Amino acid sequence: MTINPKLAVVLTPDRRSLVFACKGILSMALALFLAMQLQLERPYWALISAVFLQIRPETGLVIEKGLCQIGGTLVGGVTGLLILAWLLPYPILAITALTLWIGFNAGASAWVRQANFIYGFAMAGITASLIVVIPIANPVATSSIGIFHVATARVSEIILGAVCATLVSNLFWPARVEGLLRSHARNALNQTLAYLELELDPTGTHNRRHQQVDSLLQDIFALSDDSSAVTYEGSQGPGRARAATLICHKTLSLVARIRVIGRLMRYHDDLMTDEMRNLLGVLRASFTAMRETASAEQAMIEAQALRRYLKQARQQQPEEAPPLQRRLFLVARNLTSDLILALEANRALYSAEDMQLRAATLKPYRDWQVAAAVGLRSALVFLIASILWIGTASPMAIMLMIMPVIFTIMFARLPEPDKVLKRATLTSALAGPVALFLTLPLISMANHSFLLLILAMAGPIFVALLAISRKETLPFGLGFCTPFIILVQPGIQMDFDIARVASNALAITLGLFLAFMMFRLITPPNGAGLRRRLIRDTAIDLHTLLGQPANLREEWLNSRMADRLRWLTVCDKALPLHRRHYTDLGLTGLNLGQVSLWIHSRVPSQPSDTLRKAATDWQHALASAFQLSAFGGTDHRFRHASDALLTAMEATPSITHRQRQQIAGAFERIDLTFQRLAERLAPDWQPEDGPAVTQTMA
Repeated sequence: MTINPKLAVVLTPDRRSLVFACKGILSMALALFLAMQLQLERPYWALISAVFLQIRPETGLVIEKGLCQIGGTLVGGVTGLLILAWLLPYPILAITALTLWIGFNAGASAWVRQANFIYGFAMAGITASLIVVIPIANPVATSSIGIFHVATARVSEIILGAVCATLVSNLFWPARVEGLLRSHARNALNQTLAYLELELDPTGTHNRRHQQVDSLLQDIFALSDDSSAVTYEGSQGPGRARAATLICHKTLSLVARIRVIGRLMRYHDDLMTDEMRNLLGVLRASFTAMRETASAEQAMIEAQALRRYLKQARQQQPEEAPPLQRRLFLVARNLTSDLILALEANRALYSAEDMQLRAATLKPYRDWQVAAAVGLRSALVFLIASILWIGTASPMAIMLMIMPVIFTIMFARLPEPDKVLKRATLTSALAGPVALFLTLPLISMANHSFLLLILAMAGPIFVALLAISRKETLPFGLGFCTPFIILVQPGIQMDFDIARVASNALAITLGLFLAFMMFRLITPPNGAGLRRRLIRDTAIDLHTLLGQPANLREEWLNSRMADRLRWLTVCDKALPLHRRHYTDLGLTGLNLGQVSLWIHSRVPSQPSDTLRKAATDWQHALASAFQLSAFGGTDHRFRHASDALLTAMEATPSITHRQRQQIAGAFERIDLTFQRLAERLAPDWQPEDGPAVTQTMA
């Protein structure tokens, strides 16, 4: 009988899952023991803190998340004290200020990509809630000293859980981020080679290429996001972080460059020569051989052999070879150089002493409308829960104000957050019955024994941790584990009130369902407005590219385009299959930037005024033509600017005839690209999206 893969994670766990669950139990037991010894008011918050840190068990990630958690907790604690100091006599104003604070942190979390930093913003919001809500619920018994005690207790509990999880992660079966980076890098390089093959495959479809790029981008983001945490793992950590970042940059460059060859093969077969067709066959065979090799060293040998072949083939080209053919051979050579650099960086992940290259980290795309949607969603969840609390005066409504806020912030960056929350809601409904009919009766017979307390809780939590250990079952485990701890509330003076536990269980499940509905009702923008802004921002980068330091221009462009490409894939998924062109459009913008950098590298460092002006005008014409073609229009000013630049280059002795031919081939290829883009994208900008651009600018 075949077991469901999700059930198999719990019923037949592998060694990694078992180690993960054991480490989680140890960290939570240590956190609970110390919290009880220190007589903290609510020790269970230390357990919850330890659970969230164990989601990613690698040492560097745990340390980074612990620092983010402690930083967010301290900031949230100070904010909560300020709100109480000024607005405790005015509960409505205090709740309003807290709602704005939660909305601000949720919106700010949308401007970062790393999950640990997002978690820091979530802790800043939730810590303020814990500090503010409890004194407001009982203002008569609250004093200045009591408020300070509540604040220090919440901060101490959360920080204690973070410290315990970090200690256990380092001392017991430590897993390191460097191994995770190697796995990410291997996946990213294999996905890149598969995409290079697919672009040169005559039978490849647009849908297959789109899916491959989407998968490749996910691997690149995973490699980039986790690279920051490796700096906490010894002296070679910073070198490994630089190597991972370089792999991200070079894989993006490879994807952009291969599309030049693939588009020429698919759309302009009449321009292909026999030499060009032979080149495509050699490239595809080499990429296949590299992908199928058993080791990175063998892949490096294949890449170096390809580079030697290309060097010889370029030298053997006849003088009368078409400019487009010369350009194609140059693109193939540059592509191979990028591939070799990526393989060298992959080697540095194993030994980073000599890794001196430094590349800019990938920047998150920051869109105020996306941030506003995320902030509004979390703020509304908290506000609705607050209204229910004020209207009913029920203590169970307090749970509605805490758990959903954490999940709405933490899950906002996931590809399908509503589905994740749906799974978490389902398992949260199981936490109440398990706590009521299994764990609490066992604890009531423990006679204040800490060992029996841990044993009573360990079973359900262990199963939940097994689920958390795998990405596909993580929502189920997290949806059970956190509510279960809150319902049991282990500590010195435990409350076995059945009514309280049942009402809190209902409140937590309703709160997660409310968060699920908010994800369905308020979704980040993915329509025509976002597409326009993404296109506009790409064109702005092309306009301003020359204003960056000459040696950092390619990395600057790659770092800004990476997350923008992710959002373009989001836009594509919201469109019918025949209109999914926007990932291709983003890759085209990235490639245009790289081509323009190559062209400007041929301009002397001290050009004539005529050449300098022609080069600058050409760059602006390129950016304008890209933006206009993305909206279905054409712009003849690019052709005029290209002719003017070639004319200015003819009067520059340092630019050889062969270089001018290669540049002319690049201009020809870019003009064909703009024509193709305008033809494909013009139908997309109909009245429902906005006015189509049909005019031809002279």
